[in-house]
Amino acid sequence: MRREWFDPFKSDVEVVFAAAEQLVQKYPEPMSEHALEQIHLVNPLLRDSGHSYIGYIIPLWMHLSDGLPQAKAHRLSTACLMHMLYFLNQDEVMDERPADTTLKLSLGNLYYMDALCAYSELFSLSSPFWTYFRQYVEDWAMSVTGENSIDYFKRSPLLIAQKAAPLQLGTAGSLLLLEQGHRITSVCSAVNIALMTLQMTDDFTDTKQDAVHGNYNSFLSHISTALEHPYPAHPVSECVHDNVYNTQFMNSYVNIARQYNMKLTSSNLGIPHLEAFNSYLCSILGQAVQNIEQHKKMLLQGGFHYWMSEQHHGS
Repeated sequence: MRREWFDPFKSDVEVVFAAAEQLVQKYPEPMSEHALEQIHLVNPLLRDSGHSYIGYIIPLWMHLSDGLPQAKAHRLSTACLMHMLYFLNQDEVMDERPADTTLKLSLGNLYYMDALCAYSELFSLSSPFWTYFRQYVEDWAMSVTGENSIDYFKRSPLLIAQKAAPLQLGTAGSLLLLEQGHRITSVCSAVNIALMTLQMTDDFTDTKQDAVHGNYNSFLSHISTALEHPYPAHPVSECVHDNVYNTQFMNSYVNIARQYNMKLTSSNLGIPHLEAFNSYLCSILGQAVQNIEQHKKMLLQGGFHYWMSEQHHGS
């Protein structure tokens, strides 16, 4: 299936990842080796890297749709990629408490420095870019520290996108380079929908894992709200656990994503690649539910046939 939000940009993505590799090859060992491994893990040209494209691809979209000069699009995209790697390491340390925490935090700071250097080459100190930079990082900080006590998804599904707020820098930066700062609010609102949908797909996939680790999860929030159970709560109640594969809850969760997708596609912002990407995420989420439903039917059918067979042999 052709992914119109990615396939036309493969050559640009190749340039961006090559630039990132050049940066990390200058890191001291063994961090350089680990950095290259991380870059390869998120490189969609080498393997299925999940849905992290939104972290760096927006400037490339803006090159095609709005005429952002290619060199600037590549530079900003590279900066966004390095910045994304920094936050990926931060999130992993907070969510999974890995054994190599020291390495990930140390490496993250090198990513952060390279991102800042790249941003500084594109934006002067007086640029409003740095105001957006601070705001998005503050939004991220407030979101990750509040997850243990605030049910963001219950308040408003869009609030879960704040955890990915720094990924908006590709949008704000592109529009500032295009001298279209007046569009930042409306376009970032649209990108926020995609960030929300992305988080919803990740949460649906990681439901069981997040329940065990006590990480905030929008699908667990959705189930808890429907059952009138408090959330966030750790450990998650047995009743919530037992309803993870409840058809009604899974479908209503997908419907939330679809409703916001309708808002995005009807916004007429002229960002076809963003609309295509969010629609793709909605289809992925819907397919995941369908796969679970199909599996449930097979198990049910198998159990029924087994029971019938036992009855036949016992008679």
